[in-house]
Amino acid sequence: MLVFLILVSYTDGGVATGVALLMSLLGFLAVKRQSRLIYKLSLITFAVALPLSFIFFSTMPVINRFVMVEIIFVLTLITARLSRKRIVVRMTKKKNVLMKSFLKESFRVAFQVQYALIIHLLIVLLVFLLGGAEAASAGTLWLLLVSQILLVVIMLLESGRLYILDKRLHKEEWLPVVTESGDVKGRVAKSITRDLKNKFMHPVVRVALIYKGKIYLKERDPSRVLNPGLLDYPFEKYMQYNHEIDESVHNSIARECGIRHIPLRFLLKYTFENEVTKRLIFLYVSDIDNEELFNSLHLKGGKLWTESQIEDNMGSSIFSECFELEFEYLKNTVLLANQFREKLKSAE
Repeated sequence: MLVFLILVSYTDGGVATGVALLMSLLGFLAVKRQSRLIYKLSLITFAVALPLSFIFFSTMPVINRFVMVEIIFVLTLITARLSRKRIVVRMTKKKNVLMKSFLKESFRVAFQVQYALIIHLLIVLLVFLLGGAEAASAGTLWLLLVSQILLVVIMLLESGRLYILDKRLHKEEWLPVVTESGDVKGRVAKSITRDLKNKFMHPVVRVALIYKGKIYLKERDPSRVLNPGLLDYPFEKYMQYNHEIDESVHNSIARECGIRHIPLRFLLKYTFENEVTKRLIFLYVSDIDNEELFNSLHLKGGKLWTESQIEDNMGSSIFSECFELEFEYLKNTVLLANQFREKLKSAE
């Protein structure tokens, strides 16, 4: 539209319309399917305007030529807006989330252009009402300039918005969306999935830290989505998109104490869901007997709990939901094995 606006001021109306139609067609063919909406609307506009340009444009003032095309474009945008749901359904039959996002973005830009052109048409109408055709003809340059400014402002605002969005996306954490069996079926930004609560299932790695038969627990950070402030293991982390599970486990440990390598073994995989989150949890255990290694973790804010202390406080709402689910399993596997080892040592 901006190219047509510039050309129509200096060349024949039919030529300006033809060039604009050709550029719309090239843009439509060059971009990916999900980004074609704006070019398609522009293509329809100039396809309708081209025959009209040969019939009427030769006898019309420049401002009238542009206003005619502008009206056709606005009507095309309004039609697209009214048909938005049908267009989205037809183009996203396979429930492609990326396609829906592109369409949403395209419609948003289209509506901005629609509002800008409607404002310009109202300005032109106001000039006609107040000063007549002579005033509109005399002010052609200014009327065209206003339209150019409106379109350029939209382009600058959109470029600025995309720049800010790109900066945010580079800092964004992407979480895999998984099935109960662990198959990855997509990804979503962590900031978005927090608001969607338990709509998607994400993998989470947890590490139970056991030192000489005691479990180390500390209060969960207040920023946690699940059970903030309740007692739990110090190591828990969402698995990042395209990351391996082992990498996520070591990152969780490194974030808390700066050490990546401690003895680890996989213990359990299970699904957890409540009203705020849905998770596929991978539980690991780090069973440490060496005092020097345990002290090297430099853990702060927590303490070691014996099995009996934990049992005495179960159900008192001081432990996280996941920990209460996992404790029985720990008690009957890792802790029981520790007790057995201690008995063997005592018998020697």
